[in-house]
Amino acid sequence: MKNTTEEKKSSTRIHFNVLDAVLILLALLCIVGIWQRKNLQNLFDSGESLETYTVTFEIKKLRSTTANLLVKDTELYILENESKVSLGTLTEQLATSAATVYLQTGSGETVKAVYPQDDYEYLLDANGVLSCRGIEHDGAFLLGGKTYLAVNQTVQAHTELADFEIRITGIQKVG
Repeated sequence: MKNTTEEKKSSTRIHFNVLDAVLILLALLCIVGIWQRKNLQNLFDSGESLETYTVTFEIKKLRSTTANLLVKDTELYILENESKVSLGTLTEQLATSAATVYLQTGSGETVKAVYPQDDYEYLLDANGVLSCRGIEHDGAFLLGGKTYLAVNQTVQAHTELADFEIRITGIQKVG
């Protein structure tokens, strides 16, 4: 009778071996991997890894009526693959001066020519500063983590009311 009781105890007992431990550990690692993947995806989607940068730019021969539209907090954007991508917001009013062109005479002398100004509309050269979000990756600046921007690059910029071409003169990380 004693043997039957011992047989019942041994048959109801769960056997745990190294293979079971490896399978449990593998299942836990899979769960942690899925959780971390989701966390990294959320980190990049929410823009938490993006940092604030200032982008300085210049615009040549801008109509004065268009310059009047570019006030502080105006959002500029570019079109990429037929969708709007925010370039940033103006941190201040544009600094403007009369549009100037430098020409060479027949004798090789450089002459400065200033566009005439009238009471209604005239051409201006303008400088501005944008605040934008991006990352620096391999020495390049990626606007929003995706769109490449560089110093001396010319970009077609837009607002809700105007289109114009800007030349980027500087990109600097804030702080």
